[in-house]
Amino acid sequence: MWSDIETDKDLLGFSVHANLIKDVVTNVKNLPITIGLYGDWGSGKSSVLKILEKELKEDKDSIVIYFDGWTFESFDDAKLALIQGIVDELEKSEKFIEKVKGKTDDIKSAFSKLKKSINWMRILKITAKSAIPILSASMTGGASIIPLLISAFQEHRGNLTDILTGDKAEEFLKDIIGTDKEDKKYAAVREFRNDFANLIKKSKYEKVIILIDDLDRCLPRHIIDNLEAIKLFLNVPGTAFVIAADEYIVSNAIKSEYQSLIKASEQDGSSYNIGEAYMEKFIQLPYRLPSLSNKEVETYVNLLFCQSELLQETFDTIQKDFVEFTRTNKFEIYSWDRINTILSDGRYGNLQTTIGFMSRFSNIISVALRRNPRLIKRFLNAYEVRNTLLKASGIDSQDNRFALLKLMLLEYKHEKLFNELCEWVFNQPGTPSELISMEKAIAGEKTGKYPENKEWEQTDVKVLLEIPPLFSSVNLKELFWVSRDKLSDIIGGTSLYSAKVKDVFKRAYNHTSDSILKSICSNEIANLSADDSRDFFEQLDEMIITKPGEKNGYNVYFFCLENNIEGAYTKFLSILERIDVKKIPFSLGNKFNDILKIYPDKKLKEILSPNRNLLNAINTAK
Repeated sequence: MWSDIETDKDLLGFSVHANLIKDVVTNVKNLPITIGLYGDWGSGKSSVLKILEKELKEDKDSIVIYFDGWTFESFDDAKLALIQGIVDELEKSEKFIEKVKGKTDDIKSAFSKLKKSINWMRILKITAKSAIPILSASMTGGASIIPLLISAFQEHRGNLTDILTGDKAEEFLKDIIGTDKEDKKYAAVREFRNDFANLIKKSKYEKVIILIDDLDRCLPRHIIDNLEAIKLFLNVPGTAFVIAADEYIVSNAIKSEYQSLIKASEQDGSSYNIGEAYMEKFIQLPYRLPSLSNKEVETYVNLLFCQSELLQETFDTIQKDFVEFTRTNKFEIYSWDRINTILSDGRYGNLQTTIGFMSRFSNIISVALRRNPRLIKRFLNAYEVRNTLLKASGIDSQDNRFALLKLMLLEYKHEKLFNELCEWVFNQPGTPSELISMEKAIAGEKTGKYPENKEWEQTDVKVLLEIPPLFSSVNLKELFWVSRDKLSDIIGGTSLYSAKVKDVFKRAYNHTSDSILKSICSNEIANLSADDSRDFFEQLDEMIITKPGEKNGYNVYFFCLENNIEGAYTKFLSILERIDVKKIPFSLGNKFNDILKIYPDKKLKEILSPNRNLLNAINTAK
């Protein structure tokens, strides 16, 4: 399992982005500055911030504060909570306090003044959006100030964004709704900004860098509150803000919050995207994370499985090598060949097999999961959970694990086809005929045929189905059972075989001698109830269909026939008619000859006739 929490361990090659931003914010010529680190949900923004934080902590001339905007989502006044949080983090910073040891009293006094300003703002509820609640009041016959407010917005509509985002916000609202009390509000803002600037100046630090994460997870009104809080610190010399967010979400939040003001001031009916304009004014440097390439997705998956399978110390060595690798091989896959040069002792065969198998799916995973790191990690976590269920059921063979991955990719990208396949599996004994025919068609065999649903003929579906192991080679009922969280309507009350039946089948199929198998047949299989007997032979038939070249399944049938297990011969003929009898090992000639003596049936010989080697072995045994 992999944690969904952001980490400073670079598994995406994102150190390059963190280092580029670091170069900007550590250059005093660029400060003050606000950078927008943009990317879709789950694209890796938080990881970039964590890597950046780690790098900045090593810069002796910088103070770095990491702040999660969503932490204060539950606070009624998220803006003042964030302001308080930034001041508190700075006051707790050992690095900050260490540098100002000789000015302890001055620093204490500076922090005290900042806190008083915050408390004053909390009392007065200072906000550049004071116009919004006032505007709302007008709907119920509120303040007489509304006509003046709307008139002012109409007059300044051309630079409305400047009014709402810049230093002009204070003066603008003060001019319209200003009173002695309002003067105190805006004075508190000015005093806080000045006091903060003085604190930074006294500290002698050239750079104070504040990283804001998860802004886009907040409610729209809290997104605005957090941005306004950040605005109080803007333009303070030596400061930099890096704000990680989904630009689209934040822009729409701004637009929705200010929409009532825009509509109230509109005269000509023209559209005005205040969300985009606000962000353009607020952010000096937008930096957008690029989507991962297919090769980067494969590298990411390889590293995730290394992280899961290896000891922490060993994985740390590989992770550091990966970061070094990306500096000179930006467009190459960090593959098993490179990984193995570090492991070198040959103890990691399972990891090699897994990485080799996953490499065949890298393109499918990229497309199905939109090249999104968080989606990929969550998908693989779900895969690991279902693998655990396979293990708990005693069916975690390599083929089953890999077929499960295929099934989950089908489920994720083509849920309708996933459900249709499930219906085939649970409505037919053994492997569905539609699946067998379709796999033949994909392989180019003339006898193959696609289902009526043309969606099965999509290129990505055919690519998925033709990668070994084929679905027809495994017990899909078992695999669908561990995926049943989404299949309750299809599977319904169907249950898998009881523990008792599974135990009997497992020991019979994996028998180590004829005497053991004979004992199981006569003492256990013969005494199964009608339902358990049906389930036993259904498992046996599925195993023969999926592995027609193995002797074990036929041997179980031979001993069941010799013990006159009811219905065994009819079931045996039925399953032989469904498989490619040419794959039956000719070394079973003696056994088939014995069965023909008990059941001298021409139909059995007709069914076996395509397998000339087996027939010759039967005739020789006579």
